[in-house]
Amino acid sequence: MRYHIILGTFLLGCVTWSVRGEEPATVRVATYNLENYLNTPGSGRPLKPAAAKARIVDCILGLKADVLALQEIGGTNELLELQTALQRVGLNLPHWELVSGFDTNIHVAVLSRFPIRHRQAHTNGTFLLGGRRHHVLRGFAEVEIEVSNTYRFTLITAHLKSRRVAIEADESELREQEARLLRKIISARLDAN
Repeated sequence: MRYHIILGTFLLGCVTWSVRGEEPATVRVATYNLENYLNTPGSGRPLKPAAAKARIVDCILGLKADVLALQEIGGTNELLELQTALQRVGLNLPHWELVSGFDTNIHVAVLSRFPIRHRQAHTNGTFLLGGRRHHVLRGFAEVEIEVSNTYRFTLITAHLKSRRVAIEADESELREQEARLLRKIISARLDAN
């Protein structure tokens, strides 16, 4: 079985493979930062207006993704709302994973046309910076997608610390430390398979 790892942070790509006796097949994988796709007030973040949600659906439909990595989605209700809106316009992505990290407001998620056979939420990552322990804010979602009996791939999606000023430390240093933890996860996955 051929195997790929795809990191869904800034990506629009296709994976193509072929098996002896079969036509080559293509899977389209995309990522989308939804920029505060929230319905519930109280987080200090703006709620996503209906018109903006409709534009998101149109953009995702245009991507024609088979697998979609998402950043800055609210909770399960928002993810299922988006999934339903996509299904209404003809994009059926019935399989999903949502990872809630240390940040309780926005999360990372995956929607997929294909079954998710393995899930691992990386939510407990911490690091020392300036003598203080920090948490990876949004966690990392790792899923194994089964496209066919002969092909699976692993997708890891992340949403590193934003460029917004942080009181507790330099935001660039925080982002770098989160990226280092993410790299360890990717290296461990590559070493295992």
